[in-house]
Amino acid sequence: MTIREFKVSVDESKIDDLYKRIDLTRWPDEINDEIWTLGTKKSFLKDAVQYWRNDFDWKKHEKQINDFGSYKFKTKDDLEIHFIHSKSDSENSIPILITHGWPGSIQEFFKIIPLLNKDKDGLSFDVICPSMPGYGFSDKPSQKGYDSKKIAEINHELMTALGYKKYLVQGGDWGSTVSKWSAELFPNEVLGLHLNLVIAFPPEKDDPMEGVTDQEKVLLGRYAKYLELGSGYFEIQRTKPQTLGYSLNDSPVGLAGWIIEKFHSWTDDEKDKLIVSLEDVLSIVSLYWFSESITSSMRLYNENGREGFSKSKVEVPTGCALFKNEIMLPPKAWAEEIYNLIHWEHYDGGHFAALEKPETLEKDIRLFVQKLKI
Repeated sequence: MTIREFKVSVDESKIDDLYKRIDLTRWPDEINDEIWTLGTKKSFLKDAVQYWRNDFDWKKHEKQINDFGSYKFKTKDDLEIHFIHSKSDSENSIPILITHGWPGSIQEFFKIIPLLNKDKDGLSFDVICPSMPGYGFSDKPSQKGYDSKKIAEINHELMTALGYKKYLVQGGDWGSTVSKWSAELFPNEVLGLHLNLVIAFPPEKDDPMEGVTDQEKVLLGRYAKYLELGSGYFEIQRTKPQTLGYSLNDSPVGLAGWIIEKFHSWTDDEKDKLIVSLEDVLSIVSLYWFSESITSSMRLYNENGREGFSKSKVEVPTGCALFKNEIMLPPKAWAEEIYNLIHWEHYDGGHFAALEKPETLEKDIRLFVQKLKI
């Protein structure tokens, strides 16, 4: 298990190739669709791609990755994992391992990392953000078996190699399932579990709606809407990721359309705009493009199946920040069946909390950690 510095440096020939592929795009027809009901709006995507082609500067974002502290870690299975390690200047900082999901990346956390590094009232954090296997500049697994549970084991390998005996875990999207597995597998090392996507389902009892408030019943409607109108991508990526990968790995416009739609529909999808900046979204799209990781990233859906985590109750103290435009907003009574809840708060915002509401998420993490009394 070795750790080495890793400088991200995409060759100019790959950037030139991106531009050529954008210029050769064969655009599809479109029915007038102002609110994106059929997918990414054509006029929006054309404008976004023109910005990507003519104004976006990947080298600036590449430098940002390197400036945060870019490293690679070789696991016992000889897989190299890319990660960011941003240490606080404070001596008594608490390590926090933050895991991204799909279609996110380590870049989601670039706004919140400096906030967490800062000492506030004697509380600061060393932040570790790994790219999951098959994502970004981490190696792509050549065999099956790399589900959320396996990734949690790899993350623990990394934290041990860094010398951290105890640490916090935080996550949303697939990072939520990885973080839950971390707490379940390593309860003596994980100090606390913090989630901004809370996965919980109706408990197996006579009345699963017992203890569910009227407001929580309303919030369940968002997940029902997601299942009806927004979950098609999940089934494709769960069942046939390789087939989809041929097109998305070959067409930058196709890749951008596939990813941008998620940053629209998982935030505030009633408006014809992105809540997060196009610059940030294109940085993430570019990472998938230059690392050619879209196919391997989607295979995680196949590995995990429909849920990606066990329903065994976690005893590690758990804090949850629920953002009102998240795709899943379970009732607290359901969450209490599988998490040891000590903190539960609702906020404005959506799925990509660290990008949309970095100050809010940072504040909530600090509130949770204060309750842990570490």
